[in-house]
Amino acid sequence: MGMLPKALPKAFSVSYHPRIILSKRGEAVCMPDTSEVTIFDVAQAAGVSITTVSRILNNKPDVSAATRQRVQQVIEELGYHPHAQARRLAARKSRTIALLFPLDRAVGQLELDFIVGAAAAAGAENFFFYFVTTPITESSLLGLYRSAQIDGAILMEIHTQDWRVELLRAYDYPFVMIGHCADNTGLSFVDLDFEESIILAFDHLVELGHREIGFLGQPQVRRQQGYGPAVRCWAGYERALQKHNLTPIYHEERIDVQALFDATLKLLEERPHLTAIVATQGAPTVGVIRALRQAGRAVPDEFSVVGITTENVAELITPPLTTINFPAYTEGLQAAKMLISQLNQKPLENKQILLPPQLIIRKSTGPVREGSR
Repeated sequence: MGMLPKALPKAFSVSYHPRIILSKRGEAVCMPDTSEVTIFDVAQAAGVSITTVSRILNNKPDVSAATRQRVQQVIEELGYHPHAQARRLAARKSRTIALLFPLDRAVGQLELDFIVGAAAAAGAENFFFYFVTTPITESSLLGLYRSAQIDGAILMEIHTQDWRVELLRAYDYPFVMIGHCADNTGLSFVDLDFEESIILAFDHLVELGHREIGFLGQPQVRRQQGYGPAVRCWAGYERALQKHNLTPIYHEERIDVQALFDATLKLLEERPHLTAIVATQGAPTVGVIRALRQAGRAVPDEFSVVGITTENVAELITPPLTTINFPAYTEGLQAAKMLISQLNQKPLENKQILLPPQLIIRKSTGPVREGSR
């Protein structure tokens, strides 16, 4: 299996041969020699963000004509070649890949499955493996490549508009996503089809006779920020409501056992005739079961619960949880294989893998009780 170092360096340094030019504001800016010009230099000289430069390089439409002209002029003046550095790094391979997984919670079974899957694929190809949970900045992300600490990265926690994707695409650095953006042209990813997953969960409950079904989505702020799973789970929920002509009954909660416990009790208070819940928060769905137990609602005799989590977690919950299986190990494994194939310049049969949902029926769902409809 690939090596998991304890930590990555917190800072990176790159040596340049500077020269002086004037920015659009007339300020003196220290710039590198043209052979080392970077996207940072272009952004600084033009007085725009790196994301704006990236969008211009990728011919995105939502940039003003004046800004586009100014940036293109700076690119020409500096002699910037976006793919030059990627070619230079080709001569000094580290045979190391990194899983970049920014977390605001403790590492649990789901995260471990991603890690183990990616590490297994790396080890099978004699690659080393980094796992990074600390927040990444534009400079530190590029630093990983520039300093040859890694040859490629697997990006996690993907947003529909993701600055990391734009940055690495602008540099033509190798990367793969677990998750996907709104525009995935030319990108490689593996992801669970969250939208269809929610629809399948509701289909199952409706087939069992349930009509009063609660939905526990991820926090509203994550959906508003464009976090992929939150956006797509919500889209699936809206489609499920329309498909089955159901009344919206929902709370959007953080990924936390206590938060789901409290939300379940609130739903029961608001809707006493509720007979089922679909939860999207993974292992913390155990909080839903605990709340139902406290409220005297027996699962599955009086109440049904469907979650989205891994097989290992589902089997540990009492009663064993009916789930949309979250194939985290498979996603980690496939993403690392795709990345290593890129690095070895091997053609990919499928660059974009959207995994169809799999419903696994266990002991937490059953027919709606007579008189509960």
